[in-house]
Formats: sequence, structure tokens, C-alpha cells
Amino acid sequence: MDRLLRYLRKFGHDQRGNIAVLFAIACVPVLAFVGAGIDYSMANKLRTKLQMAIDEAVLAGVAAGKAALDSGATQAAAIAMAQAASSSYFTGNTAKIDATPTINFTTMGRTLSGTGSATSVMNTSFMRLVGFPTMTLNASSASSATMQPYLNVYLLVDISSSMLLPATQAGITQMRNGTGCALACHETTNGTDSYSYALKNNVLLRYQVVNQGVQNLLTYLNSSAVYKNYVKVGLWSFDNQLTQLSSLTSSFSSVAANFPAPGLAYNDAAAATPFDSLIGSFVSSVGTAGDGSTSATPQKLVIIATDGVNDPTRAWTSQTSLRSQVRVFNTAFCNTFKSNGVTVAIINTPYYPMTWDWGYNATLGQPGSLGGATRVDDIPIALKSCAGSNFIIASDVATIQNAFTTLFNKASPVRLTN
Repeated sequence: MDRLLRYLRKFGHDQRGNIAVLFAIACVPVLAFVGAGIDYSMANKLRTKLQMAIDEAVLAGVAAGKAALDSGATQAAAIAMAQAASSSYFTGNTAKIDATPTINFTTMGRTLSGTGSATSVMNTSFMRLVGFPTMTLNASSASSATMQPYLNVYLLVDISSSMLLPATQAGITQMRNGTGCALACHETTNGTDSYSYALKNNVLLRYQVVNQGVQNLLTYLNSSAVYKNYVKVGLWSFDNQLTQLSSLTSSFSSVAANFPAPGLAYNDAAAATPFDSLIGSFVSSVGTAGDGSTSATPQKLVIIATDGVNDPTRAWTSQTSLRSQVRVFNTAFCNTFKSNGVTVAIINTPYYPMTWDWGYNATLGQPGSLGGATRVDDIPIALKSCAGSNFIIASDVATIQNAFTTLFNKASPVRLTN
């Protein structure tokens, strides 16, 4: 009996079983912490998928909307296509995720913007044991694209007598040998003039090559739906007067049907090129450029093809006091264009030095005043100062034929994308 009591008293004082109790109590927060880590890891993976889905949905919608606008769709139709594309992308990327997206698209000016958010609720495996049965996951995204601008292109082509110079040195030699004059600018009723000679002998003249360059540009523009939807072209010519040959249109073939005839020197007035007094009217016709967001507020591009010679009247042949006026254009008009937001591009078809000709020596062959050795050398200096990087010296046939398209691609804000 005494032995039994001793054992009972010993058991009552034994505290080793408390370790198990303490361990069991300590396991609760440890297990909750570990379980929370697992739940959070799963949540992060799900949130990443949700973020990728909303990112791709918004991007897909913006791309679809921009493509629709570029193809000529209305803003309302483009936004509807953007919504459809974004919904399709989101659904395809969240097939195993119970998620609710909210995606919206808007246009402001030339910018198409998309914003989106998505929410998903994940059931927890461990955190529910401590009172958190679900986790709410959120993702958001935004994207935008700049739409193609509307653009009006104004082509101003020099058809003055000097543009009836042959386009090649061989042609100049042929004309001199055949008529005694390099320029095919003279017309008589009996068909013995230099212009008739050039036509009969297939001498390629500069004005003809310029017309081919315009045609190449129109063919290029006609090959793209984007250009047909966003670009309009008008055609003007000048010699002793300024003439609008074609109003602004996206029917490019109609522009090609109105190429100018050359200016023939049948009298002193017809042979002149009073550019400085004509250009003001053209500047007014072009007007002020817009931001390109609508067809009513287009951006504007002027492309001028010329030899750059201002010649108010051919009376200088007899009145020596007038010879100083035969010189490069006064390029003050460039500043007016630029202040109106209009981009200027110039193709300079060089005036070949004709040192054998007394008229050339008395006018353009005289010393230059802008840094050129002669007035002819002043021409590219002045025209480049006007057009900057949008300036091309087109001294050969191939360059002239490609110059209009080259400058359009360089200076135009309208861009083709793959």
C-alpha cells in the first residue's frame, strides 16, 4: 500500500507530458503560417495568369480597333471591333479561371485608348482553417495607339519654258545640233520650232519626266487602302500663271488625267515665270494644317517640283535693268507655310549651266548672292534652306521619277504597318 501511494505521488509530480501539449498548441500557428504560404503561392500564380490575360485582351482590342480605323471604319465600328477582340482574347486565356473582366475603349483626337480590369475569387485550402475561406485577386491594364492622320498633299509642278530643257545631257546636245537651241520652248505655226523638233525626235524633256514622277506617286498611293482612306492629292502647275489642275481627291486616277501641258514661249509673257508674285495665292489655297484627327482637319504636305528660277518677264532680253530679277525664288513663302503647320518638300530639277548662251550669261550665269558661285548655284542653297531634309536634287531621269514617292514616304505622317 505504501509503495502504491509513492508511485501515485511520483506520477502527480511528473511534468514531462506538458511537452506534447505545448507542441500541439504551437503547431496551430505554424501550420496556419505554412498553409498561408501555400495559398499565397497559388494565388500569385493565378494573379499572374489573370494579369497576362487582361494585358493581352487590352492590347488585342487596341490593335483590332486601330486596324479597323486604318481600313476606313467609323470610330463606333472600330470600338465595337476592339471590344469583340478583347473579349475573345480574355475568354481564351482564362478558360480555367473564374474571372470577371471590365474593358473599355475610347478615342480622343488621334488616340485610341483601352483600359481593363479583372477580378477573380480563389478558394483557399489552409487559410480557411483560420477564418479566411477565399482570396480576391485583381489585375488591371491600359494601352493606346495613335491612329493614322488624315493628310492633304498639294503637288505644285513647274511647267515653265525652262522645264522644256531635255532631261539628259545627250538630249541637250541633240537639241543644240538640231535646232541651235537647247530649250524646246519655242512654238511656231509651221511646225519647225524647237518644241516640235523635240516631239518628232523623241527627246525626253524634263516636264515629261516630272509628270512621270507624279504618276509614280499616284500609282503608289493607289496600291494601299490606308492611303485611299487617309490621303487626298491635289495638283497645281505654274508658269506665267498659277493653275489648279485637280482639286483634292482620293481618286488618284482622276489626278493623273489632268497632267499639265508645257508652257510654250509664244510671247514674252508666256515665257516668263513670275513665281514670287504667284506663290502667295497658292499659300492661301493650302491654308492652315490641322492635327489630322478628322478629314475636316487634315495635316498638310506641299511637294514642289521646280528648277527654282524666278523670271518675271522675258522682256529682260531687251531691257537690261530687268536681268537682275532672273534669280532663285524668294523663299519667304516657306516661313509662312511652316507657321501654318504645313510641311514643305522640294524637288529641284537643276537648271543646267549653258555658258554658250548669252542670255544665260547675262542672268543666271552672274555671280551668286547666297554663297553660290553663280545665281544657278544659289538655287539649291535657297531651296534646301526652305525644305531642309525634305529636299532632293533630281538631276537625272530616275531620280526625278522616284522623287515624289521618296519625299512622300519621308515627309508624310501616314505610315504603312505590317
